[in-house]
Amino acid sequence: MKIKIKTFASLREICGFSEKDFIVSEGITVADIIRDICGNFQGFEKRKDSLLFAINEEYCGKDAVLSDNDVLAIFPPVSGG
Repeated sequence: MKIKIKTFASLREICGFSEKDFIVSEGITVADIIRDICGNFQGFEKRKDSLLFAINEEYCGKDAVLSDNDVLAIFPPVSGG
């Protein structure tokens, strides 16, 4: 199945893309995706425990399962005032 991953802020710099399509197996979770990204992009591992995730613009946890054509957004925590 095909999904799209979007990265933001410092993650965009680490991964080298802001938006990219991926072919993944059915039943894949956000945690599986993060594990794969950590293995492929140096520097991602250090940030993995503080990341926020959204599937199709709705926040989710690492145990969320992705479906065909889903959009997974991964971004660091945001602060501001």
